[in-house]
Amino acid sequence: MDREGFWLSNYNEMEEVKNDLKKMKKRIKIYDTTLRDGEQSVGVSLDAEEKLTIAKELAGAGVDRIEAGFPASNQEDKIAMANIVAQVTGSEIWGFGRCNVNDVKINIETGIKHMVCEILTSPQKMKAWDLTEDVVLKRVRDAISYAKQENIYTAFFAVDATRSNPEFLKKVYQTAVKECGADEIVVVDTLGVASPEAMGYMTKLVKSWVDVPVAVHCHNDFGLSLACTLAALKEGADSAHVTVNGLGEKTGNTDLAELAIALNGLYGIETNIKLDKLLGLSKLVEKFSKIPVSPMRPVVGDKVFTRESGLVIAQMLAYPPSVEGYAPEVVGRKREVALGKKSGKKSIEYALEQLKMEVPEEKIDLLLDRVKTAGINQKGQVSMEEFKEIVLQNK
Repeated sequence: MDREGFWLSNYNEMEEVKNDLKKMKKRIKIYDTTLRDGEQSVGVSLDAEEKLTIAKELAGAGVDRIEAGFPASNQEDKIAMANIVAQVTGSEIWGFGRCNVNDVKINIETGIKHMVCEILTSPQKMKAWDLTEDVVLKRVRDAISYAKQENIYTAFFAVDATRSNPEFLKKVYQTAVKECGADEIVVVDTLGVASPEAMGYMTKLVKSWVDVPVAVHCHNDFGLSLACTLAALKEGADSAHVTVNGLGEKTGNTDLAELAIALNGLYGIETNIKLDKLLGLSKLVEKFSKIPVSPMRPVVGDKVFTRESGLVIAQMLAYPPSVEGYAPEVVGRKREVALGKKSGKKSIEYALEQLKMEVPEEKIDLLLDRVKTAGINQKGQVSMEEFKEIVLQNK
């Protein structure tokens, strides 16, 4: 069934498919960690002013929760967080810290009222840090109890949860929630090693252990971060962790724009995200992070609404739904036609119309041949300025 601006698969609406989505919340909270996990991308360093600017744009785009940084890691983060708390409105501002009392204190000093407390829970991680299960549990008790004593809304974040022993994971989640009062938990695929099916199963499992909201935090090592996030949401997770442009440690996190368009378009799930703000947000983060965005990245890539193939352009000009799953206007974009070796007659006619230039009908084939030749010689796109010159040379 199509909605305004979306032209989707009719199989999405079949009862067998929809029955599989009954646990999915009607509204999903979006938790952005660009300013913390996104900054952990190799070579990315954001100063306090850049972080404040990004935070304001995140809030303007409708992000529910903004993780403003890891203030115990450096003074710059602490200053940035305090500035964001003081100046950004419309979103919850979250801090991030390890399960130790000092990290909680430093977060509180920035003025935050919401915080993630993390600790590693897998055998592999515990071996690397020479920690025992008893030590992990003690740190959880100390940090989360203190955070709750200070009236901080606290989410317990089990690092590498997807490789953790189920019995211990159950114990640590229940310790955080039932003993210490954690307000919610995060199911974390730190190394991106869980399949979507596993993430769905884990979400269902942890929801049977604790009666608090569940968030999901996925990495993209196998290219399945979005699929894993959706699998957890399908099983009733309340909140999804994302970053702008999919930035993050190693291969990055679930991409904000990709999740937003999938939830809105494919699943009809409400979020507060303003889809037409995502391009500007992406460009801002690209500028500050200095990590280029693929031109083919969904929603925000420079070329995702540009067509070069003559056959495709002919369809697009005749009836856009024939070549689009959603209209570019949905995300504040517009259609464009590129000229090159794959162009067709409709491409030439469209380009002439855009330039308000007229040529005899018999010249169209000649211009098409010149454009194809130029595209082949240049191994790329023929710009409108170059096309204009071709027209003038062949009048």
